[in-house]
Amino acid sequence: MSDCANKTSIGAAFVGEKSAKGGSAERHKDDFYPTEIEVFEGLFRRFPHLRGRKIWDPCCGNGITDRVMQSHGCQVIATDLVYRGYGTGGVNFLSEYRPRADTAITNPPFANNFPALFVEHAMRLHLAEFWLLLKSTWQHAGSRLPLRRRHTPKWKIELAWRPDFNGKKNPVMECAWFGWSRDWTQNYTMLDVIEKPRMGTVDMFAPSVDRFAGGPVSGDKPAPVPQGVLL
Repeated sequence: MSDCANKTSIGAAFVGEKSAKGGSAERHKDDFYPTEIEVFEGLFRRFPHLRGRKIWDPCCGNGITDRVMQSHGCQVIATDLVYRGYGTGGVNFLSEYRPRADTAITNPPFANNFPALFVEHAMRLHLAEFWLLLKSTWQHAGSRLPLRRRHTPKWKIELAWRPDFNGKKNPVMECAWFGWSRDWTQNYTMLDVIEKPRMGTVDMFAPSVDRFAGGPVSGDKPAPVPQGVLL
């Protein structure tokens, strides 16, 4: 997760931790909290149709999660507002007027209603699919009902674990992938839950190859996409 819309905004980790004295914990520079690779790996194992696509990550951070997508045969277009030695820096997703790929997947900043702004802008860009990693209860607010009515997510994929954005082994936030589809015209959302994938000996720093081109890795077969549960 990266601060790709405002250098002072809290990122998608939306940590919420408190110091021992009751104040806010010291924040990372530019509110950069790297996302666990299992978060992206779980999405791709659940939705194998994403493999091999050209994908835009507008909050690419240091690129480690993009390595996951590349390992699934994807061509990743990596941009961010803040340059961290990877991708193209100085790019504000909300100021882009032309999509850099037909599918975008990212972990956006949370503050100042950025997720809602990202959704609105992605729909204006007419993206085929748009995936955001958000707090699981992100839609649990009356103020977000108009956005949901205008742009109903097709999927909500809850994580069966709490990602450790701080690396302190005491994560506190439940997260979920929310997915929007350009062709989705229903007024309900399909729900599913994914378990934390076993990464085994997968090396994210190996040369970019499609790990699944010759079959599933470590015997983990991609799950078929069920109809899901209606929300």
